[in-house]
Amino acid sequence: MTRAKAAAIWLCLVALATVLNSLILFRYSRFIDLFVGLSFTQFIDAIFVGMQLEPPAAPWWYTALPALVFDMPFVLALLVLAAKVLRQRHRATQVSFWLYATDTLVITITFVASIAMHSPASQIGWQSMTLIVHAIGLFILFLASRASLSPQPAA
Repeated sequence: MTRAKAAAIWLCLVALATVLNSLILFRYSRFIDLFVGLSFTQFIDAIFVGMQLEPPAAPWWYTALPALVFDMPFVLALLVLAAKVLRQRHRATQVSFWLYATDTLVITITFVASIAMHSPASQIGWQSMTLIVHAIGLFILFLASRASLSPQPAA
């Protein structure tokens, strides 16, 4: 498997996990982090959950739909980047790397804040796993970025 293909698959996994994180939160009222999903969208979802837009006894999608409208540009951007990374577009690979690096930084700050606030060990353990998986994703995107700099052999 080429590095570009691995990076594109990774970005598709991030997009899928991002959507699943949101749907699980709204459907089952459980905040679950699937390790690779974007934290940006989790903050958006938390805002909508906090606002509780739905009237009493409204279906779960009353709050989920507006939140997903705000989440979708991130998901679509990931899928577009995945397609471009697969075609070994260097700029798209760089943007993917820096987007995911920024998300990893946000997760790192959240992790440090959880430790400082003496959060439960299970929450810190889950966040540390998320951080490790994000580091693996960054490494995959970094390798793809390096590979996209190399001259391509003529077909």
